[in-house]
Amino acid sequence: MAQLLEKPKPQRRQSTQDRFTELGQKDPVDQCEFFLKSFIFALGDQWQDVPRLCTEFQKHAKNTGDSSQNMNHIQAADFLQKHGKTRTGIQRKHEVEDVDINSDGRISFIEYLILHYKAMILGEYYKRHEKEPLEDLSLDGVGITEVGAKLLEELFSMPAGLSPQLEEALETFAAEKKARQKKVDELTAKAEAGGVKGMAARQELRILESGDETETNKLELTLAAAKRKAQKTSGAEAVKNLKEEKEKAAKADADARRAKMKARAAMFDKGGAVAPKA
Repeated sequence: MAQLLEKPKPQRRQSTQDRFTELGQKDPVDQCEFFLKSFIFALGDQWQDVPRLCTEFQKHAKNTGDSSQNMNHIQAADFLQKHGKTRTGIQRKHEVEDVDINSDGRISFIEYLILHYKAMILGEYYKRHEKEPLEDLSLDGVGITEVGAKLLEELFSMPAGLSPQLEEALETFAAEKKARQKKVDELTAKAEAGGVKGMAARQELRILESGDETETNKLELTLAAAKRKAQKTSGAEAVKNLKEEKEKAAKADADARRAKMKARAAMFDKGGAVAPKA
């Protein structure tokens, strides 16, 4: 008798929380890239603040703790306050705890971002669902907690109009940023070691850092151009779709009128009467 083959077990679908935890374990620049892909249009001209926040987040984490990848709750609360998000001590404590989605006592950059941009993300969530916000978003999300599910759902909902060209520009931007940071880290380590090589590394580091803003600005200009093109294309497609929908509606209406007239004509023909003109 042939041996029965075991039916393969269905793979468990990865939950949104699992995806978020996995994202939080990546390089902060990769987290930055993902956030930009999701909210590049919602951020408007403020999108450039996100890469700068990423750099400052890593510096603050390294200067005040033992890692440049994430922070403890106290570091994160301090970083939040220093970046214009004024709250009381107890509000900061509760809100930081609220975005520690995997409850590991650490705040990754993506966790910080959903706190920093909480009001914007919730606004986008309710706009997409065509509902009025249940929370008061007028105070930049101050004091709002227990909205993690909404924040994660919106984070993983990619916007309409995100073209392959814009995605590629964001990926290039992130890759260049990581490569530059890696070079800075290597030179910093050599400089700290001292000696002749250390002096040479310090000189190279100064040259690299002096050109950092120019390179960043060049990358940002490239990305901004791709964003404008995507928005223009998205807008043109929206107009085209609206026109097509109107044409379809008009055709359906005309077809319905013709069918009605045909039915009336058939009814009159059957009764021996002449159908009136429309």
